[in-house]
Amino acid sequence: MEKFIQRINQQLEQWNEWITSNTILLAISGGVDSTVLLDVMVEINAQLKEPKRLIVAHFNHNLRQLSSRDAEFVKQIAETHGLIYYSHNWANPASKNIEANARDARYAFFAEIIEREAVDILMTGHHLNDLAETVMMRMIRGTSLRGLRGIEPNYRRLLMTTEKRAVHVQMMRPFLKISKEEIQQYAQERGIQFIEDETNQDDKFLRNRVRQRLLPLFMEENPNFLVNMLALQEQLQASYRVHYASYLQEEPMLLMYSQAYKWVLYVPAFSELGVDKRRVYLTLFFEERLVEDIPTYTREAIDRVDQLIVNDRLPNSTFQLSEGWVARREYDFIYIHPKEMQDMTQVDFNIHINQLNHWHNLSETELVGLFDERYFSTAELLEMPYALRLYLKPHQLRGFYLRHRNEGDRLELNDGKGNVFHKKVSRYMIDQKIPMSEREQLWLLCDKKHEVISIVGHIASKHYRNRHPQAQCYVFLYRKLQDYSN
Repeated sequence: MEKFIQRINQQLEQWNEWITSNTILLAISGGVDSTVLLDVMVEINAQLKEPKRLIVAHFNHNLRQLSSRDAEFVKQIAETHGLIYYSHNWANPASKNIEANARDARYAFFAEIIEREAVDILMTGHHLNDLAETVMMRMIRGTSLRGLRGIEPNYRRLLMTTEKRAVHVQMMRPFLKISKEEIQQYAQERGIQFIEDETNQDDKFLRNRVRQRLLPLFMEENPNFLVNMLALQEQLQASYRVHYASYLQEEPMLLMYSQAYKWVLYVPAFSELGVDKRRVYLTLFFEERLVEDIPTYTREAIDRVDQLIVNDRLPNSTFQLSEGWVARREYDFIYIHPKEMQDMTQVDFNIHINQLNHWHNLSETELVGLFDERYFSTAELLEMPYALRLYLKPHQLRGFYLRHRNEGDRLELNDGKGNVFHKKVSRYMIDQKIPMSEREQLWLLCDKKHEVISIVGHIASKHYRNRHPQAQCYVFLYRKLQDYSN
């Protein structure tokens, strides 16, 4: 018994977060694991020169007829030790995906206490059997390298309150190297009372089937299975930390986040990575970054983003990444954002020239406009960085707009001998050796039929360039403020 407490104390003393903490929140269900945790922590705390502040929290899931009995039982233990006690009843238990919904509701309750009591550490009674069961369940359901790490004994966690306020706390599981059998033996020797949850015998839950059927088989084949599982978990966790640290070093060159575009991945930087490294980094991006926006995703989603990166034959394409989110490649960039932003983005990128003889803002430093040619003197027109004369009939005056290039954009050109031909905008840019970084920034002037009239500053199609008796001459102008002021 003393040896058991000593082992836990030694484990805690290895964690600086424990040494520097003041307030500990103990998650107590009333089962043998958590009641032993409460007993051990009271014992350890009594031996400290400066005891910490212990708080007990019980979440009543309301999924069993006797759940109110559990809450009362935990309350009595807390009162016996003179500890602060919180409890909460789950008013509307979920009928589907019960385990995940119960966990979310439970941790939201903990987050409320953590925020109110300035808690440093949230401690649970998870043990070595829990770790093995969790890994086996994830392997059955399907998981990733991150999932195979199992349960971490000590890490920083972000929780959300019921009102969606973010709360950070240190999660600690000091029993993670202790087997269920050792905990039960401790409880027996100490005469500790606890609640038996009758649903632990119900084999409709996967965890119970793993606990009652699969784990005993593995233990029968190798009595050291749990110890071996722990060693494997420690290796996987160390390996994951190394991969993640490497990823973090390179992340600033690979991607960025902005309120305007959400997630933006830089295709050339990902392309330079080797195949294995690129896939590992994409997985880390999904699991450590994107997970806050997209909590659930499939392996197929990661594979499809990988295909967007490597497939240069489709430099402009979009697919649904998850419910309500899309991944959209535009040449050297992949944008990952809510679906509704796609339409907003398209509207925002189209600058409509809806007023004659008026400058329209293209950006903070760029202006465009369609003017009657008599509006400016010849000298003033010559000073403009780009001027394009257009002969327009009255019904052709409306509908001009500017946008950046799209896949398949073409210009109708004249070879100078009267022969008309079409040329891809992308081919023109390649032929003119326009740098990749500038291609995405160039503006295209389009008419209401969505024909590309001009690559602003470079070349114009033959549309609206011929004089006509019923047409009047207008001039499309582009200028930069700093250029004009000079």
